[in-house]
Amino acid sequence: MLTFESRVRDAKKYDVCRAQLERYTSVRQINNIFKWFMPFKFKTLARLAPKSMKGSVKDMISFLNGESNVIEYDDPRCMKLWEENEIPLYEGGVKPFIVPFLLENKKAPAVLVVPGGAYLNVSMREEGLDTAKKLNELGFHAVVLSYRVSPSRYPCMQLDMIRAIQIMRQNAEKWGIIDDEIIALGYSAGGHLVMSVTGLYDELKDQSGDLSHIDGRPNAIVSGYGMMDLKCSELGITCDMIFLGDKFTEAESKRLSIHNLVNENYPPVFMFTMENDPTVPPKTNCIQVEPILKEKGVPCELHVYPGNRHGFNLGIGEQAEEWPYKMVEFLKGTGVIDREYDKVGG
Repeated sequence: MLTFESRVRDAKKYDVCRAQLERYTSVRQINNIFKWFMPFKFKTLARLAPKSMKGSVKDMISFLNGESNVIEYDDPRCMKLWEENEIPLYEGGVKPFIVPFLLENKKAPAVLVVPGGAYLNVSMREEGLDTAKKLNELGFHAVVLSYRVSPSRYPCMQLDMIRAIQIMRQNAEKWGIIDDEIIALGYSAGGHLVMSVTGLYDELKDQSGDLSHIDGRPNAIVSGYGMMDLKCSELGITCDMIFLGDKFTEAESKRLSIHNLVNENYPPVFMFTMENDPTVPPKTNCIQVEPILKEKGVPCELHVYPGNRHGFNLGIGEQAEEWPYKMVEFLKGTGVIDREYDKVGG
């Protein structure tokens, strides 16, 4: 029998492929899929995949065919966050980097894009690269973050995001970034990451190395179908166990859920989701966090769109497709970006 393992034995992205495909099927079904869908039928596999997973399946097929359209660590477009021997708490696994998507000859606000992936992988293509292109169209510089995931554990991910923002501010003049108009946009687990950094900043800021003198917090946060409660489940395992690994305790899981991190120092927060998201249910995530933010005096706005999808990113063809424009209105309305700055959102 042609197994999943034999099919991808030589694929560089073995773990990512497996995690992406296991998101909607079992190991047994994976084996059957690869038994019947040989390479010449991969297009059929992509067509039959659930709508929310088509992007991940296409990425997987590209990996298996050696035609990856996902940017790798050693790609010349990447900027490494640290020199390889200086990555804090590094114990193997993927290494963090950023990919700048800069507007030409324009001084503008910038968005750090933080894709999701359940802290198991980074959904770089649709939630990273496609989002960056859309932000460029709206008049933002965009920088996509590929952060450490399992087997790396907390606080590696937070340190990667802090470092990314510090590098953006360090290069603000050269890149044309308005350094007090930096927004962090995270999807799913990336939504947890962008929401957690401000609440944890005081305990983590001194671990960012030679840039610790530069503020690594965003001026605004955008969370798309963001995981606020670490008890959300992925592949049958709660995300707190993936996130914390052998550091897991119930007390630490509770402490690091966004409900318990929010404080009055948070910048303005914009959130969006679908009402029947099966993976990160709004009722126990963003809907619970919204009143906590308001109680702390944090400007916030929540949009709950009709639908039952997780991972819809730009929401093309659905009512959720409006969220980037609503985000721009929110950022202008809260003074994060200049209301008169007509190059954004036009």
